[in-house]
Amino acid sequence: MPDEKFLEKLKSYGEANNIPNISRENAQFLRSLIQENWYQKALEIGTANAYSTIHFALELEKVSWSITTIEFSQAAYEMAQDNIEDSDLKNITQYFWDARDIIPHLEESYDFIFIDGLKKASLSFLLIVWGKVSPWGIIIIDDVIKFRYKMENLYEYLSTHEIKYTIEHIDSDDGIMIIKK
Repeated sequence: MPDEKFLEKLKSYGEANNIPNISRENAQFLRSLIQENWYQKALEIGTANAYSTIHFALELEKVSWSITTIEFSQAAYEMAQDNIEDSDLKNITQYFWDARDIIPHLEESYDFIFIDGLKKASLSFLLIVWGKVSPWGIIIIDDVIKFRYKMENLYEYLSTHEIKYTIEHIDSDDGIMIIKK
């Protein structure tokens, strides 16, 4: 079972090697969100080194749970695979490829979807997961403040289709978007 030292090692390695992990504040906020809402099935787009994956899994394991995570970078996928194996967490399914090609073939629905992949593809990711989120579920999109300029089509789509969302400014330089279906 991974502990805080394990997670801190992943985070420190990520910072030293420019791996785009979520912030510590963001990780704690999202863990609280998972815990408060008893989410059980998670989907993550953008695994990086599995720092966020393992954070989510630590909350999800408190209930009947599973997490599916998808990574496009071969190097990141392999690093995440090693870190997930070292964590001894068993209900994590990991895929390597473009999430837009994999998600249509997934038969499950998810109550917690975390989008932290290629920022300019955020709208594509949202559209592909929309039918996979359970009626009580949420979609979280990371880095929506500092990378808004890469996501203008996402903001335009949400406005045009009158899809409500909130933005939580969690850490010092960025925040997340929360969309409830």
